[in-house]
Amino acid sequence: MEKNLAALDAQDLQGELDSLDREMEAVMRKKFDYTILPVVTLIYLMAFIDRSNMGNAKIMGMEEDLHLKGYDFNIALTGFFVTYVLFEVPANVLCKHFGPRVWLSLITLMFGIITLCIAFVDNKKGLIAARVCLGVAEAGIMPGITYTLSTFYRRHELVTRVGIYASVASVAGGFGGLLATGFSLIPQWGMVHSWRNIFFFEGVMTIGAAIVCYCALPNSPGEARFLNKEQQVLGVRRIQLEALALATEKMQKRHFTAAILNFNTWLMSIGLFCSLLCMNSVALFMPSLLRAMHFTSIKAQLMTVPPYVLGSIVCISAAITSDRFKTRGTVLLALACPTIVIGFALLLSVNIIAVKYFALFLVTMGAFTGSPVFISWTVDNSAGPTVRAIASGFAVSLGSTGGLVATWTYLPSEAPGYTTGHIINLCAGIVFFLVTAITTTYLRWENRMRDQGKRDYRVEGKSEEEIATLGHSHPAFRYTP
Repeated sequence: MEKNLAALDAQDLQGELDSLDREMEAVMRKKFDYTILPVVTLIYLMAFIDRSNMGNAKIMGMEEDLHLKGYDFNIALTGFFVTYVLFEVPANVLCKHFGPRVWLSLITLMFGIITLCIAFVDNKKGLIAARVCLGVAEAGIMPGITYTLSTFYRRHELVTRVGIYASVASVAGGFGGLLATGFSLIPQWGMVHSWRNIFFFEGVMTIGAAIVCYCALPNSPGEARFLNKEQQVLGVRRIQLEALALATEKMQKRHFTAAILNFNTWLMSIGLFCSLLCMNSVALFMPSLLRAMHFTSIKAQLMTVPPYVLGSIVCISAAITSDRFKTRGTVLLALACPTIVIGFALLLSVNIIAVKYFALFLVTMGAFTGSPVFISWTVDNSAGPTVRAIASGFAVSLGSTGGLVATWTYLPSEAPGYTTGHIINLCAGIVFFLVTAITTTYLRWENRMRDQGKRDYRVEGKSEEEIATLGHSHPAFRYTP
């Protein structure tokens, strides 16, 4: 099989892909959609709820109970993102080593237990320590899920599925607000009350999600018990063909070089930085922004739901459109970029409450759409399972520093106008637009060069083993623009 993969040129590769059994592929996709996708969506939903529920807890009395003053709340938020960023690449490498079933189940169990324990902290040091540990546990979730999906779905099936699971980040915002409102109304039992109920019960729900993950998630199509033997072979083969690499490859230094010293990976990382900055600013501070519009705590919680619902609908629609037309940049330029820029411009310049609330719809639509498309775009344009794991982990790690910056965008000293926060996010939206335009232009140009045979020199004079290591540098590989 390695010899066949190494010897393929662009025409042979397309012929191999065209010869795959389309009916069997459709059956497999449906099985994956009903088994793999719900599991990863569930654990990502719980991960996002567990990391973003601080904003809900803040306006439900956590600051007063833990005696948080000045920037203590922002420091606690920052603690999460510091370890989250540092551990994402190693976490994704470990995901490939142990397999998604064991690894994703284990880290979901870990952050479920940590979330539950936050219900019992009684000072700011305990809160900060818990958030630091939560960052370690959650670091492998987003890149790990994306890597896992890339082992089951072909490149132009991927963004729809990434969009579906990532759209629950938006759903989590609305659902988290409803959960927070409901849990906070549970009568006190022991030391657990109001905001503490939020962490306790959401932690219990997350532990349940970890058990479901371990019981239902296979490591690869070849190990999926719900597929017959013929489907298992086809499931592995079709991913190998598109990636031009073997699923059993051993990790080597060249994989890190191909993943990290790659112009595409850096462009994606910068775009993801801007997108995640805006997304986390919205996720962490929307309740505070609504409180600054003079809504009560309960009403502010409930007012977060409609923007998040619209955001999830737009995210899924954009992902489906992106897969159907096999393009990522065009969708981002047409939808995510302009809504982010316009939304934060309105928040910065207009003082009418109705317009500000409308602007929250715009920024939620754009920010929660941009991030999943950029993540899957990174995986799309990296060949080989090991390179994909490293590239997606690196991009999300570097991009997640945007989340770290987001924790300092809206400071209590700047309420209720939050001018600096709006300016930072507006600038991020503009950079997001520029990076997307540069990336899609470059990838289209590179594909034309390969169509014209101007990259064929890369296979001249090389052995089949050397050709097999080229990955996305292979002349037969075509980028998704």
